[in-house]
Amino acid sequence: MNHAGAARPDADLIRSLEAASYHPLWDRYKRITPVAPRERDRPMHWRWRDFEPLAGRAAREVPIEDVERRAIICVNPAFGGETVTTSNLIAAFTILEPGDHAVPHRHTAAAIRFSTRAEGAVTIVNGRRCEMQAGDLVLTPPMCWHGHINESDHRTYWFDAANMPLICGLEASFFEPGNRDNPEFWKVDDGEERLYRAAGLAPATEPQHLSHSPKYRYPGAQSRRLLDALPPRPDGSRLLRYVNPLNGGPAMQLMDCYLTQIDRDETIPFRTTSNAVCCVVKGSGTTRVGDDTLTWGPKDIFSLPHGNWITHRADGDTATLFVVSDRDALRRLDLLKEQYGNR
Repeated sequence: MNHAGAARPDADLIRSLEAASYHPLWDRYKRITPVAPRERDRPMHWRWRDFEPLAGRAAREVPIEDVERRAIICVNPAFGGETVTTSNLIAAFTILEPGDHAVPHRHTAAAIRFSTRAEGAVTIVNGRRCEMQAGDLVLTPPMCWHGHINESDHRTYWFDAANMPLICGLEASFFEPGNRDNPEFWKVDDGEERLYRAAGLAPATEPQHLSHSPKYRYPGAQSRRLLDALPPRPDGSRLLRYVNPLNGGPAMQLMDCYLTQIDRDETIPFRTTSNAVCCVVKGSGTTRVGDDTLTWGPKDIFSLPHGNWITHRADGDTATLFVVSDRDALRRLDLLKEQYGNR
């Protein structure tokens, strides 16, 4: 393709370079070195009321034995048909019917599960049984074996997020399937998860080189109590971060998780080079993302693309959002920039 146009004196040279699989810098440097990030996507909103009937169809029409996961991914059309929610992240809901076993597997992408209506479901991570109660966060760190089972008499749902777009973009993805019929995989108890039940305490002999939290399950009951106990920030919001108990850093490298409570006052505007996806835990409200306004309710999902000024406001007394982002990936690359308070 000739990027220069016929009127250029170097047009023939450019065509020769392109034909030989070279590109000159001088005629296209503004496109390959933009002066600021140019996000491809605008914010998207996926309403639970629209999703739930489709999830019911999937539960009835897609046997768990025929698929790796019965999950439905939130897709932003700005990415041209790619299975992407926002840059570097996908978000989804997983649906299990009573008795379903989701085949074990492991992969280099990091993933999380946040229990929205998953009581009775269990995620097993590297030989640890992680029961899923309301508001629980369960980590499935890179290359950790994990599988799911619904031990209840009702359908279960949970919110998933993973950094597969980032890992695939780096062409660093590995995937290893497991055996659904291996009974030993499912016959486990809490295992080493018991070592991290008490906040502020950790084994003194625990190795310090783990790239993720040694704690896989963060109980929702504890996170809700701590969120309520936090002092409000200047805009009235409260923000809780899920951390690695060994070093106080993010629960998983390359993914960062938060629980935030907002009230009727609009939060202080902020923008960042990182991207995030929000799952509404409780309440309803509005979020302004650049020129777009999203009006959300319980279990809705919405994205926060990088580079936009963002504010939140609750309709009632308070609302709670679970937020997963690629913030720590940007921080580790020294590409994280954050700005608060000015538009």
